[in-house]
Amino acid sequence: MDFLKLMTTFLRVVETGSLSAAARDLGISQPTVSQQVSALEAHLHVRLINRTTRQITLTEAGQTYRRKAQQIIEAVQEAGEAVGGLTTQLTGHLRIHAPAGLGQSHIADVAVAFQRCNPNLVIELILEDHFVDLTAQAVDVAIRFGNLPSSTLVARRLGTVQRIVVAAPSYIAANGNPKTPDELAHHVQVQFNGTPEGHLMPLVGPSGPESVPVRPVFMANNAFALNKALKAGIGLGGAQLPLVIDALKEGTLVRVMTKFQYAPLSVHAVYPSGRFIPSKVKAFVDFLEQSATDIW
Repeated sequence: MDFLKLMTTFLRVVETGSLSAAARDLGISQPTVSQQVSALEAHLHVRLINRTTRQITLTEAGQTYRRKAQQIIEAVQEAGEAVGGLTTQLTGHLRIHAPAGLGQSHIADVAVAFQRCNPNLVIELILEDHFVDLTAQAVDVAIRFGNLPSSTLVARRLGTVQRIVVAAPSYIAANGNPKTPDELAHHVQVQFNGTPEGHLMPLVGPSGPESVPVRPVFMANNAFALNKALKAGIGLGGAQLPLVIDALKEGTLVRVMTKFQYAPLSVHAVYPSGRFIPSKVKAFVDFLEQSATDIW
């Protein structure tokens, strides 16, 4: 019995959250996945997974076995890479999580270019504007904005994203061009919903930080939706410079209050710590860092 194969199948079921998803990833049938997990449980004389029609959950034994099995698989991978040399083609599955805006505009291009350089590697790119638990959701690398809380993750700083205040020329023509934060009381805002500042615009100007009350009239949880609203002249608002640079060049958006801007956002690539970091993770983060000079 190939216990490494059974372990790998079990871990993929846990990582993907379903037997069918694991089967697609492994290129085998769902009944085969179910049989392999059952064979592993029979050998161990313990149930590892509780199965329902909609989801799977780990038993207490399953949680313990998952940690130990992951260590074993990583050790096997480490041994293979040690004898394989640096010229070995990257293989396996690389799961990347990134913010939707920056992910769609820049990270996707980097991920595509990386896969073209490593055709035997399967890349899964997930674009969402919220933090994820890398271990629970089997994410290999995540791109994160802002200050990072203390954690066991390894973080590599990629750079910073400048955030500015912009509006459409049509909005300026109809409502005037504010020069100072005090004038924002007469304007309406396009705003990312769920921000910790609430209905405040946190700006940094010549005299330092100041938060200005604003009146949002359009909110969304996606940067591209907000930029559409800004271009439509609904209101003024903050924007990440890499996402609006083309609009500024084209004149569909203009910068307002040029002496004021949001505090820049630090950008990091984070991945789980451990004695063994897979070569696919190291290679992608290196590739991303080299490509970052074209982003900010």
